Amino acid sequence: MARLLIRRLRDLVIVLILVGTAMFFIIRLVPGQPATAMLGPYATQDQIDALTKAMHLDGPLILQYFGWITNAATGDLGTSITFSQPVTKVIIDHAVPTIFMAVASTIMSVALAVPLALKAAAKPRSLWARLLSPVTAFGLALPSFWLALMLVLFLGVFVEIFPVSGYVDLLSHPIEGLRYLVLPIVVLMSHQLALFVATLRESISGELLNLYLRTGRAKGVKERTLLYRHVLPNALLPTITVAGASFGHLLGGAIVLEMVFVIPGWGLTLYNGIQARDYPLILGLTLTIAVLFVIVNLIADLLYIVADPKVRVR
Repeated sequence: MARLLIRRLRDLVIVLILVGTAMFFIIRLVPGQPATAMLGPYATQDQIDALTKAMHLDGPLILQYFGWITNAATGDLGTSITFSQPVTKVIIDHAVPTIFMAVASTIMSVALAVPLALKAAAKPRSLWARLLSPVTAFGLALPSFWLALMLVLFLGVFVEIFPVSGYVDLLSHPIEGLRYLVLPIVVLMSHQLALFVATLRESISGELLNLYLRTGRAKGVKERTLLYRHVLPNALLPTITVAGASFGHLLGGAIVLEMVFVIPGWGLTLYNGIQARDYPLILGLTLTIAVLFVIVNLIADLLYIVADPKVRVR
């Protein structure tokens, strides 16, 4: 366990350095300057140069990089150009909707995928199993942005069940806040649930071929007990891996959905930061997402150890 944590901390440092370095130079390739975006098209060159110097963006690029990475190593991600606040504060203020959607989508997808996959794998020739295969394939192929627009059209405009855009603070008004997040969570679940069902169903089908199940049935163990106490824990291992690996895709989907539903989370904030050439904010949010990705995969590794004692022994 200690070795795993040390190795993951090492990976975290490497990922942060690589992501931060890559993003620092990539965003400089985007046409336009922060000063031009802030002052507008009618600003004079002298005004642009003065603001660029005030933001310390006039020096050599390599010196800007070393200055930024030195400050980032001490926890100082700089000041957001668009918000005029520390980047760390902006990230914390906009974290709740993005993290809530990601966590809620993952938990609900796993909770629904387990019974769906078990039922289909236990009776592979049933009508339910035959219907689940094309539905799963459809969910994997369905574009998230298209489903979001369709839900907005039918459930937000025609039927008017849920709000089509905006956000209410979950911490202050949890019930009303949930109404604004139902449709984005459903869209995120569409792909994630299909992925978990397909992975778990295949894993369960392979586990059902093992001989220990025949021994259990010969001893009179109930089929439900075999499925939930023996087959499911072993079959969950690939799903845990997929869940950790799909977290990056989940955050990417959240960015698109926040733009569609106008939710002020990390996705919409990152989009606005790119539009405004807000370099400190872009770098801070990118590093935060990278940290979360590594942490989620560490949690997946720990769950792997809990689910399979053989991994702990190795």
